[in-house]
Amino acid sequence: MAGYSGSSPRKPAQVLADLKRGKFAPVYILFGADSAAADELLRALKAALVQPGLEGFDLESVHADELDVTILLQHVRQPPVASKRRLVVVREIDRLGKSAMKELLEGLAALPEACAVALTCDYSAPLQKVIAGSGLGKFVVDLRQPGEAELSSLIHRRAKELGISLEPQAVQLLLDVSGDGTTLLLGELEKLATAVDPGDSITAEDVRKLAGQSREFELNEYVNLVGRRDSAGALAVLERLRDWGEEPVKIIAWLAGAFLRQTASRYAGDGWDEKHLRLCLLQLYEINRDIISGHPEPFVLIELFTICAACSGSKEYCAIHADARPPEFCMRRKKRRDRTHGARKRAVNAE
Repeated sequence: MAGYSGSSPRKPAQVLADLKRGKFAPVYILFGADSAAADELLRALKAALVQPGLEGFDLESVHADELDVTILLQHVRQPPVASKRRLVVVREIDRLGKSAMKELLEGLAALPEACAVALTCDYSAPLQKVIAGSGLGKFVVDLRQPGEAELSSLIHRRAKELGISLEPQAVQLLLDVSGDGTTLLLGELEKLATAVDPGDSITAEDVRKLAGQSREFELNEYVNLVGRRDSAGALAVLERLRDWGEEPVKIIAWLAGAFLRQTASRYAGDGWDEKHLRLCLLQLYEINRDIISGHPEPFVLIELFTICAACSGSKEYCAIHADARPPEFCMRRKKRRDRTHGARKRAVNAE
């Protein structure tokens, strides 16, 4: 395959800039779980390549589960009816078997420069290696979940498209509650745009009033505040969730998911070490078990966890219980109990 010389891997903003300059690649491998960025790129590709009204002829979309690779490659090579290029989109190629994947990548590597095919797939190290080995690495677009700077750029870009602007505090609040959920983030932006007049500048208070009236938004904000060890802010959001009748086990599930993602990352960040994260997960398991078993005050357990997760006390002092007698499931108490039990067991074994 001749001609194109992009860096590897590219970022969505680089691809969007190339499209505006009329610079097209024959293949785009949208590699990662950021579905919102993938949809944005596919919209941009369609707008840049496909003549409006000719989508039925010059645009084709297929899912990997229903893919015949040989037929697909024939369709990719078809010339456009009246568009710049005929665009073929193949979703979730990571669901293909090894032989089909090999046939697809070899076929794409042999395509002429004038073709246009976009593939979506979740990130995995083995698939990355296969793509690099096929010679298609330079066509990879990195869609792993973006960092805060990239998300901020995405907010401003999408807000401009929607005809609104956001003050810095409003951007930060959206970043705080979205976590790595770009789909949620863009959905909240669209709700804001429909609730205000074109050209309005959105404040943080507007975000809370207009975009924040959803349980998903509140759950994200609560989990984010727990992660920042802001127990006071987290307790305020938790109170709203209780008033709305949110299920306690769902709150536990969101918390556990956040801690599991932190544990799986290369570094915990925000002052969290791996040992503390695992202790938090153990507490959440015990709380979830008690709730399912019929504990009469499930929100009290979650409130205590919210405070304990941000605990600044020592092994000898609990800031919540002045008599230094923390609740039974306190992380520090459990560590003391485990150490005491271990010492006794060793003493018995020695005898």
